[in-house]
Amino acid sequence: MTAASPSFVRTEVFDGVLVATVDRPGGNAMDLHVSRALFEALMRLSQDPGLHAGVVTGAGREFFCDGWDLTPGTGGFAGVHDLFRVGKPVIAAVNGLARGGGFELALVADLIVAADHAEFALPDPPAGVPGELPEELARELRRGDGRLTAAAAARWGLVHRVVPAGTELSVALDLAHQLAAAPGAAAVVKEIGRGAGEPEDATQ
Repeated sequence: MTAASPSFVRTEVFDGVLVATVDRPGGNAMDLHVSRALFEALMRLSQDPGLHAGVVTGAGREFFCDGWDLTPGTGGFAGVHDLFRVGKPVIAAVNGLARGGGFELALVADLIVAADHAEFALPDPPAGVPGELPEELARELRRGDGRLTAAAAARWGLVHRVVPAGTELSVALDLAHQLAAAPGAAAVVKEIGRGAGEPEDATQ
């Protein structure tokens, strides 16, 4: 008998909103099992008419997702953008550090709600800057250490809302329910995303 693959993504449904929580020891890093489980969860969101929006988050308070697990034999999943092509709004509730592939995972959601202690980081900023970032911000990250606080990400328009730690999931759920109750608003969110561009106050 073949052993069952480990499942490091927990799913729950709250009034038509699917919540997928990455819960993998060692920083919620993405490996083949995690990426497949996320794909299955979001395909469920796409195909179930009773589900109207989704939230992706990480377990704990330290890591949202610590990037791709590059350990030999763990596999990987480079097509992170395909995860969110579900036709329904998906919100990232960033509960801690989103590094590398975790940063990219958050960016391809339609909205980001971030805990006030959360950070977004690139392990190799000169070489690996996600294409979703505004060019001016990309240049800034390449010049610096590749890290961005939640507050700074909000000033750049990447984060929709910064909230006290521990409340990011409940706030994301509230937003998801609002979008589910207003299909027109949900369509607009899917079309324009976060509207990242110039920071609100580049001097801060």
